[in-house]
Amino acid sequence: MRRLQRLECSTVSKAQKQRTNEKRARRLGSGEGIASNRPGRGGGGGIPTWAWAAAGAIIIVAAVAVVLILHSAGTATGQQADCVQNRLSTATLDPLSRPTWPPNYDDLQCALSALGLKPSTENFGQTHYHAHLTIYVNGKQVPVPAYIGLPAAGGMNSSVTSEIHTHGPETDGNKIGIIHFESSDPKFRGNLQQFFDVWGVRATGQCLGGYCGHGGVRVWVNGKPVKDGLATPLQEHDAVTLVVGKEPPNFKPATHYTFNPGE
Repeated sequence: MRRLQRLECSTVSKAQKQRTNEKRARRLGSGEGIASNRPGRGGGGGIPTWAWAAAGAIIIVAAVAVVLILHSAGTATGQQADCVQNRLSTATLDPLSRPTWPPNYDDLQCALSALGLKPSTENFGQTHYHAHLTIYVNGKQVPVPAYIGLPAAGGMNSSVTSEIHTHGPETDGNKIGIIHFESSDPKFRGNLQQFFDVWGVRATGQCLGGYCGHGGVRVWVNGKPVKDGLATPLQEHDAVTLVVGKEPPNFKPATHYTFNPGE
């Protein structure tokens, strides 16, 4: 009798355990992979400590890469590069103390690189042509200074020279405002935006230096207004007139310019 009772109790106990396990399985699934196969350090599903460390290192490297990519994407290039924009003058002029903006040579090499302008030498130039620029600011003519883009004061063998520049009396005599385009690229054509960026003067559709508004910056080429303004590619012997603010009395944009013989 006692043996029969023990057998019945054992059978009941096994049935209860089976029902309990079935309920637990319904709640948690099969339970496989939940507990570690062996106790001790480095648990977490049996993944060793070195694997967690490697995974952490990979995450850190990926995060650093993302930061570098975002930083690179946010860095301006071309005309908006810092070494171009930071050297642009927004000063106003004075007829006696500051009749024009002086050439700025600070960070010129960086600016030329950002603008895509290469150092130029006369000996290896495939393109060499000239245009003339007349500037009026609030009704008064502003002279274009010599040696824009030429820190060596006219020398063309310096390591820092611009494909777009002005010479001095050694080349142009007493004439001012002649822009020289000298490049190793036979297809090179420059524009006023590049010229002012090399010069170191702020030039936008609305402002020149410290002068803004009043109709903005207007550009004529050979006596005709140009739609693209500062971005208009300049050609050989173009006569360019730029006005910011009011026009001078009896204003007429230049239709031509008499260059030196051979230019």
